[in-house]
Amino acid sequence: MRKRTILICICFTAIILLTQCTPPPVRQYYMLNYTPMPMQQRLSETPYPYIIRLREFSIEEAYGRSQIVYRLNPYELRYYNFRLWAVKPTRMVTDLMFKHLNTANLTNSVVRRFDEGRRPDYELSGIIEALEEYDSDDLLFAHIAMRVNLTRTSDGTNVYSRHFSLRKRVYRRDPEFIIREKSLIMEYIFNQVILDLDSRLFSESGGTEAPKFNIIADPDIISETVETE
Repeated sequence: MRKRTILICICFTAIILLTQCTPPPVRQYYMLNYTPMPMQQRLSETPYPYIIRLREFSIEEAYGRSQIVYRLNPYELRYYNFRLWAVKPTRMVTDLMFKHLNTANLTNSVVRRFDEGRRPDYELSGIIEALEEYDSDDLLFAHIAMRVNLTRTSDGTNVYSRHFSLRKRVYRRDPEFIIREKSLIMEYIFNQVILDLDSRLFSESGGTEAPKFNIIADPDIISETVETE
């Protein structure tokens, strides 16, 4: 009996020592990121004489937390404990849109607040509906769904609205690689938004109704729903 008690004590001591020697999991922080490219073709040679206020994007509640989201089926969301967004998803996506608008030089000015000078002519807003990894059997996808709206501030008319739901096959189960693929999807979406805004603002400034252009599709990006109003 005494030997058994001693053996149990030794086992417990070994477990405690192993626990103390095992380093705790390291938290990893990620951000969507890409470098916007200037517009190659545009309908107006000069920036449109408007001020756009970029409102911080909103997000569906399930995705508005620091943990990165993944799902195994349409009905269940899961959250990584140690893979986190470095900043709030809403701020991260809005910052990318702000950088993209400034690079495009589409209008005279882009502001983030109403008190930054003259009253904005338009307000650009959006809602993030999904920002996730989708692990379907042996396939892994990056998935982003969102809607972007442009509202004329003088009368509150919504002059542009487009919904995106895009997924891209991920071939490496590596966190950094997955974030890179999500960044490519976001770049694809915002490139299309800039093209749409060019067309919409051309019409708003008195030009003839401009044709709507779609960017050349990346064969690896699958569009689930894309519609324009």
